[in-house]
Amino acid sequence: MRHSSDGFVHRSITCNHCNLSPVRGFRFKCVNCVDFDLCETCEAAEVHTKTHVFIKIRIPIPPHANPRSTLIPLFYPGTGFSSDQAPSVDFKELQKNTHFDMVELEGFYEQYKSLATVEHTDTSEGGITREVFEKCLGPLGMEKNLITDRIFAFFDQDQDSLISFKELVCGMSILCKGSLDERITYAFQGYDLDGDGKISREELHRMFKAYFYLSMELVRDFVKTMEEGMMETFDDEASKPVSASFSAPIVGSGIEPIDEEEKEDQSHEDAASILLSNASGAMSNLHHGASAPQASDLALSSVSTNTGLVGNDGQPSSPVVAVSGTGVEDLAFEAGMMDIEEVQWPIIEAMSQDAIEEMVEKTFIAAGAANPKFITLSEFRKAVESDNSYLQWFEALGSVF
Repeated sequence: MRHSSDGFVHRSITCNHCNLSPVRGFRFKCVNCVDFDLCETCEAAEVHTKTHVFIKIRIPIPPHANPRSTLIPLFYPGTGFSSDQAPSVDFKELQKNTHFDMVELEGFYEQYKSLATVEHTDTSEGGITREVFEKCLGPLGMEKNLITDRIFAFFDQDQDSLISFKELVCGMSILCKGSLDERITYAFQGYDLDGDGKISREELHRMFKAYFYLSMELVRDFVKTMEEGMMETFDDEASKPVSASFSAPIVGSGIEPIDEEEKEDQSHEDAASILLSNASGAMSNLHHGASAPQASDLALSSVSTNTGLVGNDGQPSSPVVAVSGTGVEDLAFEAGMMDIEEVQWPIIEAMSQDAIEEMVEKTFIAAGAANPKFITLSEFRKAVESDNSYLQWFEALGSVF
């Protein structure tokens, strides 16, 4: 008995592996190649480059309308090692030493091969480079930050500037399924910048400051993303009353015409005031007892709520501040969210120094530090038990892979 999908015939399309022509049923087109197709059987056999992505086509495209070009750039930078190139992996040993089962480990191995660009040799396991790691961070990888440096160092345990498969799996095991004690131990190592087994006041200050700046980058990226999404779907005319179609005031209404330029200037000022107050409010929360991670989260939350970009359900709402043709990105620029060098950093720098110093002092108090100059691992564990936000910088980028 023939399957219903057999009725779909992709005329002029030939499977580039088994040469079946025409392809029937589902057609799989590689979006990274100029012109490469597979039938269902060959696609399931994984005969093509592992780092390439396929789209599944059921209804045939008219033959002359088929694209003859790459549709999207490569998602995965890895070389897609073949079986003879891939290093031997002891999955049973990894299962014993991590929190992952065999199925999860095999899935990680396929992901690793799609990201690793350095092949193994007699002297090196090969792996994922720092450049690829930064690409995985998206916008956050475009600028240097101490937090991203420490996350890479967390994965790269042998400090060879590569993340091997074993290092990837062991790191993800701690971030995704590790116990509190495991996460405390590795987070402590992250704070301990000079590796002397202690966390000094200067190290705490640098990490708090770096995490806050990273969070502000997240806010900036969030605002930009929301602006782009809303501007694509926002119908300015649909939300206006009928009277808005008339540029002149109604005779005898006593209403003076509104200067559109003044209206736009006012909307910029209002939005700028809102967004700037969000940054100030976040630092105020830090100064009055909130941790640096909590203050950063509050900054993001208040930008989302006060600008009307996100509703209570977490979904985009109507752009209440995007009026008179003003985009959210422009408003964010006015508010100092988009121009780091000229507006944002000087404001944050001036506001944050005292607040972060106070947070460092409170951390020493929470840890019950015996020495006023540094915190030990056991003291750090005590501080985390009272406030686990000290781990947030460590866990925030746990989804990098």
